[in-house]
Amino acid sequence: MHYFFFNLYKIKFSILSKTNKLLIPFFVKNEMFYLLSFLLILNLTKIKKILPKNNSKYKVIVLSKTGGIDDLTVGQKNINRNILYFDCPRAFFKQIYEAIFENKYEDLIKNTDFNHNNEIRRLEKKYKNFLVTFIKKFKKNYFFNAFIGFNYNYYAEKDLHKTCNELKIPFLLLYKESVMTELQKEFRIYSCKRLTEKFEGYKIAVYSNIGKDILIKSGISTKDKIEIVGCSRLSLSFSYRKVIPKKQILYYAIESYRGLPKSMEQPGLKNITPFDKYKKYNWKKLHTKTLKILKKFAINNPDVSIIIKIKTGDKINSTQYKNLPKNIKLYKFGVGHKFLENSKIVIGWNTTSVLEGIAANRFMLLPYFFKKNKISKKIQLNLKLKKENYGYSENDFYKKLNFFVQKEYKSNVSYNNSFPLDYYLGNSNNDAKSKLNKFLTKNIIYKDL
Repeated sequence: MHYFFFNLYKIKFSILSKTNKLLIPFFVKNEMFYLLSFLLILNLTKIKKILPKNNSKYKVIVLSKTGGIDDLTVGQKNINRNILYFDCPRAFFKQIYEAIFENKYEDLIKNTDFNHNNEIRRLEKKYKNFLVTFIKKFKKNYFFNAFIGFNYNYYAEKDLHKTCNELKIPFLLLYKESVMTELQKEFRIYSCKRLTEKFEGYKIAVYSNIGKDILIKSGISTKDKIEIVGCSRLSLSFSYRKVIPKKQILYYAIESYRGLPKSMEQPGLKNITPFDKYKKYNWKKLHTKTLKILKKFAINNPDVSIIIKIKTGDKINSTQYKNLPKNIKLYKFGVGHKFLENSKIVIGWNTTSVLEGIAANRFMLLPYFFKKNKISKKIQLNLKLKKENYGYSENDFYKKLNFFVQKEYKSNVSYNNSFPLDYYLGNSNNDAKSKLNKFLTKNIIYKDL
C-alpha cells in the first residue's frame, strides 16, 4: 500500500512539473495572476510528518530543500501545536524568474559585472514588481502567514525575501551552513563581501556562533535578525546511542574538495587572489587510500558489512568502485544518516556526517595519513577526538579498524566528547528542537524591527 501511494505521488509530481513548465511562462508573460495563484495552490502539499497536534492556526509555505527540510521535520515532529506546513517546490519561483529574464537569466549568475549591467537591473526590477503584485493577489486567494526558506542567495528567491518584507510577511531563513573549516569560513566571508550579498527577509535561525559570525562579518545580515537554535536533525543521531550496532562500517566517501575554498566557489565570483594558492589542494589521494584499505579489510573479514555512502550529486571515479567485495554496498543517492543506526564504526572527513556519528556515540575513525603542512589545521574540522580515533598511517588505520570491529559497544559509555557538536551544530545536549520551535512560534507573525 505504501509503495502504491509513493508511486501515486511520483505521478502527481511528474504531471505538475510538466504543467508548470508549460503554464508558468504563459501566465507570467500575460500577467494572469489569478491563474498563477491557482497553479501555486495546486503545487502546495501538506507536510504530513509534522501536522499540528491541535487545530491549525497558522499556515506556512516551505520552499523545500533536502537537508533543510530535515531540520524542520525533525524539529517540529510531535511538538508542533498549531502550524500547518506546506511543501512548495523551489522550481516554481525559479520558473517565474526565468520567464521574466527569458534567455538572459544566466547572465545574472555568470556575468562578473552583473551589478553594473543596466539590462539585468531592469529585469530584476521587473521581477520584483511582478512578485509584489503576485504575492498580494495570492494571499487574498489563499491566506498564509509566512514563508520558510534555506538559502539567502538563491537567485530566484532573493527578491521574494524583499517582497515579503515589503508586504510585512515573515520570510524565515533556516540557515544550516556552519560546518566548515577555518579556511572555508574565511573564504565565505571574503566572497560574500565581494558579491555584496544581503538577506532582506525577516529573521534567520542558525546552528551555532560560527553561522552567526559569518552572516554578520560578511554583511549578509545584522545581529538583531539572527538567532542561534542549533541543529534539530541531530536528535535522530542522539536517539541511536541506545541502539547496539551491528558489525557494520559506514564510510562517508571523502569529497575531493571538502573543507577547501574550491567547494564553495560561486558563479559570478572570479579572481579570488588571496585564495588562489589553495586551488592545488584536494583529498583525492586520501579517499583512494581509504577505499583501498576498506576493500582489503572486506576481503579479510567477510562477516563485516561495509557501507559506502557517496554524497548525492558528487562526481565519482566509477572505476574505483568496480569489482567490490560482496560485503561492500555502495549508495549514491538519498540521505546518509539512515545507515548510522546499525553502524558500529563511522569513517569520514570534514563533513556533518562525522558529527552525526559523534552524536550517535559511534566509534569514529578518521584517515589522518595525508601530508601535513602549515595550513593543515585550517583545512580540517576541529573535532578534538582521542588519538585512537585517528589512523596515522594506512597500516595504523587498518589495525584500528580491526580493533573497533572487535570492541564491545556499551550504550552507557560515552566514547566521544561533545565539543564539536556544540561548536559546529549548537546542539551538544539535544535541546535544538525546543529552540527551533520557539524561534518559529515567536516569528511567525510580522513585527516591525
